[in-house]
Amino acid sequence: MIVLTLVKEDFIGLRFPYDQEIISSIRKLDNRRWNPEDKQWEVHIAHLPELMKIFYLHPSDIHADIMDLYQKNWVSSTFIINVGNLTSSFTGKSYPIDKIDEITSYTILGSEFNPKFIEGTWDGKKHLFNKRTHTFPTGLLPRIINFLKREDIPFKLIDNRVKPVPSLQIPEPVIKLRDYQDTVIQKALKYHRGIIEMATGSGKTIVAASIIAQLQIPTVFFVHSKELLYQAIDVFKKTLKINIGQLGDGHINIQPITVATIQTVTRALGEKYLLFDEEDQDDPTQIDSHKDDIVNAIESAQLVFFDECHHLPADSCYTVAMHTQKAFYRFGLSATPYRSDRQDMLIESALGPKIIKINASSLIEQKYLVHPVIQYLTVNGSKSLEKKDYSSIYSSHIVYNPKRNQLIAENCLEFKNKGFSVLVLVQHIKHGEELLKFIPDATFIQGNDSSTLRNKIFSDFKESKLKILIATTLADEGLDIPILGCLILAGGGKSETRALQRVGRALRPGKNKKEAVIIDFIDNVPYLKEHSLRRIQIFKTEPHFEIILDK
Repeated sequence: MIVLTLVKEDFIGLRFPYDQEIISSIRKLDNRRWNPEDKQWEVHIAHLPELMKIFYLHPSDIHADIMDLYQKNWVSSTFIINVGNLTSSFTGKSYPIDKIDEITSYTILGSEFNPKFIEGTWDGKKHLFNKRTHTFPTGLLPRIINFLKREDIPFKLIDNRVKPVPSLQIPEPVIKLRDYQDTVIQKALKYHRGIIEMATGSGKTIVAASIIAQLQIPTVFFVHSKELLYQAIDVFKKTLKINIGQLGDGHINIQPITVATIQTVTRALGEKYLLFDEEDQDDPTQIDSHKDDIVNAIESAQLVFFDECHHLPADSCYTVAMHTQKAFYRFGLSATPYRSDRQDMLIESALGPKIIKINASSLIEQKYLVHPVIQYLTVNGSKSLEKKDYSSIYSSHIVYNPKRNQLIAENCLEFKNKGFSVLVLVQHIKHGEELLKFIPDATFIQGNDSSTLRNKIFSDFKESKLKILIATTLADEGLDIPILGCLILAGGGKSETRALQRVGRALRPGKNKKEAVIIDFIDNVPYLKEHSLRRIQIFKTEPHFEIILDK
């Protein structure tokens, strides 16, 4: 005898005498679970027709409450999507679950080496659609709607989100917007969420400030580095003329408009911040006595921005974004929408799809950026490196390679003598220290230097008091130096997002500046050659980037 009861979350509780054949049939259903406390199987009500076949039940055998609920929500002639700020769900008639699962899943990089994948117990994918609860992150809603329209599946959208009303008093900023910036703002206000792709130097923070000023609602602007933290605070103070909060770099100051490091917020949520790549850094701000305040600020924000969203660790971005419960408006800002780890969909699920693209080439055409000439120099390696690991090769071929470092020094002096300001970017402190031996009149700055010293050096460089500056990756983002004429990518690196960001440092127009010279290297050794070729591929995506390969 079978006993069916209605349990929470639209599930039916099943109690029946043990029968292995019946259990095997239940296990084949997508939305089923075993409840060890009540010692019963629980199956989603959408599977009522299958249950009736398994147990040979007639409709009259089904309790009225169960049948009424099924008739109301699952025999409806309309397929319904219930939309929330964070997650959305399906109700209504049957729909192609497997297809929707397929378009909301992605293969995890390196999954083919996982023991579970090899054993056949895992398909190697991250599934963002929950087959049991019929829920999915709302950021994937446009992707699912496009699929339903292509398949001619009729549906009804029930939007349960509450559009916030202005609650702050921010003076109208005096900002002279460029035409494309105004277009971006209008797109953002129309779509409410999504990825805004804007090239380095296009004014992403100015756009964010204008959106904040128009909406007048509590906002959190997320960044991943101290340099971006202070740059955003500075821009917002100058444009919005109000006090700006800061969460990060040792400060906890929450205001209606707050700039926060993703590292600080991640730890406040009880999660571990995972570095994006070998060049990323954590933020050790002490938060023990402020965790509740930070979490409350995040959960109550009605507008959120994630700066350089594709550069963030995808899991950290997703975790934080899925705690912004009241954020009706949510945007990702990115100059480089590329992820080699295939986790673009995770960012999309948290923030929405790309809604506009302003690339560097379009800004070069409009004279907002200058034309870059990227010159490649080939550096061959010895055969002794062929059987070494990545770390050993990097150290021998890049950090402590006198031939390569001398080549960098010669180019520094050549462009300095031509009147150029030269910025040399390295990945490791030891490489910067090594280069100083070859370029004694250069200045080296790195992340462990005090903010006061760093600001002084950057200021001197902008004013041409320093002509050659060597810097670690702290200069990758947030550094606005119009006078910069030559950029040397001394550190190589495998991050394509970093590559475009770094080139963008040199493209800002300055007095009598008609083009920017970028020196990069084809490091002809294992691992590093692949990285060099990948950077070339990325640069070729910009039509107005001139690439000159070493003969």
